[in-house]
Amino acid sequence: RSVQGYNLSCIMILPPKQREGYGKLLIEFSYLLSKKEGMPGSPEKPLSDFGLLSYRSYWRRAIYEILLNVSQKTNCAVSIDAISKKTGMTVDDIISTLQTDGMLQRQPGVSNYALVVDAKRIEGYVEKAREKNPRRIDPSKLRWAPFLTKGAAVLEQPKGDDELSAGELSV
Repeated sequence: RSVQGYNLSCIMILPPKQREGYGKLLIEFSYLLSKKEGMPGSPEKPLSDFGLLSYRSYWRRAIYEILLNVSQKTNCAVSIDAISKKTGMTVDDIISTLQTDGMLQRQPGVSNYALVVDAKRIEGYVEKAREKNPRRIDPSKLRWAPFLTKGAAVLEQPKGDDELSAGELSV
């Protein structure tokens, strides 16, 4: 891990294998390692145009899968921090994605934002993404221990979807 918190510096997919989902698979792997470390990560910036498209697509799918899961529960709320712990993404990347998609709206008279979710839109996007790119990494198959230095703190991993039930943003 870099000092700046980058979980990935560069992805190179050879031309014959481009547009087959390997870039997103490597992105997913980098976030799986971030989750395993218990520290959110982000790609090295600035991103190229294609890099931003690939990452934004990955971020959107990861966030939408969580929102879809939460929206199917009754009276459930989720926080940006909970999404970060569940995905391994930084809060900044999550907020950037939600703002780009027009899903964060300022609440009148208060300093909080509300997450406005169109469940059908999210469900449609997730289904389409799963069809288009079915390659996924099975986290249970990862056998890796993070390299820890003296004084390094590892955040507690969420135990499951139960951690997503308390938070600031209503879905």
